[in-house]
Amino acid sequence: MVKSQTASNKEFAYLQLGVFLSVVLLFQYKLFTFAFILSFGLILILVFISKEERVFSWIIAAYLSGNLLFLYGDRLLDELPFQAFVLLILNRFFLIMPILLMVYVSRKFNKIPNRFLQKTDWNGRIYFPFIWRGFHSITVKKFLFAAVLINFAILGPQIFSSGNPFSSTNFYLFLIGFSAVNAFMEEVIWRGILLTGAADLAGEKASVILTGIAFGFSHLMLGYSLAACLLFAAGGIFYGAITVKSGSMFPALLWHFALNTLMILSGSIPFPGY
Repeated sequence: MVKSQTASNKEFAYLQLGVFLSVVLLFQYKLFTFAFILSFGLILILVFISKEERVFSWIIAAYLSGNLLFLYGDRLLDELPFQAFVLLILNRFFLIMPILLMVYVSRKFNKIPNRFLQKTDWNGRIYFPFIWRGFHSITVKKFLFAAVLINFAILGPQIFSSGNPFSSTNFYLFLIGFSAVNAFMEEVIWRGILLTGAADLAGEKASVILTGIAFGFSHLMLGYSLAACLLFAAGGIFYGAITVKSGSMFPALLWHFALNTLMILSGSIPFPGY
């Protein structure tokens, strides 16, 4: 009987993670009605099970509602008399919308919204090729250093041939402002609140993989190709891995900030004032 109940709990957990991934994809293709129907349909189904297992479903709904408010806020930005690069930075600030709603839901269920706001264990180990096990392991500190070096090796040729206006003050304001705000907001959402909720529901391994994939596909609406989103998904999985292995979102935040900076320098994220 215990085994049957445990199996049932796992099925519900994976169902919720699958619905979350589906909601992200529907949202990216602007099928908002279907996304809400799927999200709230899940809530109606899960109302018959334990309170603990309903939390992530409400977090999904909060994420979706917050992102709609984010899109509405982004439209309001067009009316502001600021330069394009300032508006793009302000756009990332509007990610506070889903953050506030998801924090509210977590608090209503007496849950800690983000349990990765802790001191970093730099000596936590990541294994290759399967993160939790493999033939070789490396500390979080060394993994982060190697990851940034690899990103630089990939984007370096574009950086030195991009012709970006490195002498422009506005460029450097955008470089630092966008990289910092975007990295912080996205990490609070994905490696903070969503990873916490998913891990409480289904465990670290499933949550790292599913939230990483969802993170990758959340870039579709920003105009990135499917191939690029698959690369972001792989990155999202390792962002999640370095978070759970260190017990903190700080390493992923540093890595995200470094990658954003390199992408702007290389022109992969274009400077809107150029």
